Amino acid sequence: MTTGGRVRRIGHLDMDAFYAAVEQLDEASCRGRPVIVGGLGPRGVVSTASYEARVYGVHSAMPTAVARRLCPDGVFLRPRFARYKEISDQVRAILREVSPVVETISLDEAFFDLSEHGTSFDDAAAVARRLKERVRVETDLTCSVGVAPNRFLAKLASELDKPDGFLVIVPERVRELLDPLPVGRIWGVGKVAERRLTGLGLLRVRDVRLAPLDLLEREFGATGRRLQRLAGGEDETPLDGEAEARSISREVTYSYDLTDREEIEAEVRRLARDVVRRLQEESLLCRTVRIKIRYPDFRTITRQARLHVGTDAVGLIERVAVGLLHDRVALDESGVRLIGVGVGRLTEATARQLALFD
Repeated sequence: MTTGGRVRRIGHLDMDAFYAAVEQLDEASCRGRPVIVGGLGPRGVVSTASYEARVYGVHSAMPTAVARRLCPDGVFLRPRFARYKEISDQVRAILREVSPVVETISLDEAFFDLSEHGTSFDDAAAVARRLKERVRVETDLTCSVGVAPNRFLAKLASELDKPDGFLVIVPERVRELLDPLPVGRIWGVGKVAERRLTGLGLLRVRDVRLAPLDLLEREFGATGRRLQRLAGGEDETPLDGEAEARSISREVTYSYDLTDREEIEAEVRRLARDVVRRLQEESLLCRTVRIKIRYPDFRTITRQARLHVGTDAVGLIERVAVGLLHDRVALDESGVRLIGVGVGRLTEATARQLALFD
């Protein structure tokens, strides 16, 4: 929870039912009605459902055909990403005014660093409350905000008090809050991992925190240690900040959702090699490697790592990209619909500084 001895104060903002809320904002006839935004074709998937639609059991990632059966009187709309981005840019501009580091996860979700505001969580919370109110006033939309010592807990805080919520998790209350939660609340635990944990008798976060480490490592490999650290409220993952403007990237949207982990990894490796080929053709070196994943419900995340020296080494860039996939992307049986790999912080390859270690 600390960086260099300093307690971090990280915020997480999540717009409430964002796409559906924007449609209700723009079209008065949709207000108070169940609005479902997503693909409308035979393979369509719900991207966002308004809270009125959720009463009927409709939720994101659900096939649109199922949503129509559950909520036949719902308003079904295709996404208008240009409009959503317009409001997302407004929100991000507000975040940038209060934080030097903003990590955009998707159009409706972002982390921000409040560690430099005052000396306590009370100071950070006051800033976050003002930010939340500004978003409401300037966009006419609500958001949920969490503040905590790290990314995992900040996101959890915003999720636990939705919609229009505000929750601060101070270091002294981390275990009190985490311990009774179901294991599915641990970041990165999807439905498959949740079944494996509950099959071991680990039903609550406290159970994972107190489980023998060798049991978790036997079942989950290196991820087992990470699960136990998260169960204890520990997450030292830094905020990535926003991607640099000058970058090279390659991404593919697939005609079917990729669910096989080996196939997903193979695609990340292939895209990394394509990007490196461009780097070498343009005589450039990179100092950041980034991957982008879009899930079937259109939720999109990016993960980024910084390198100590500039490089165009295909082996290194490929390993970093795959490492980000393994360590910082949650995959479950729903699969992914888009994969991207990019590099940034580019410099001319006039000279190379060799790294002592990869």
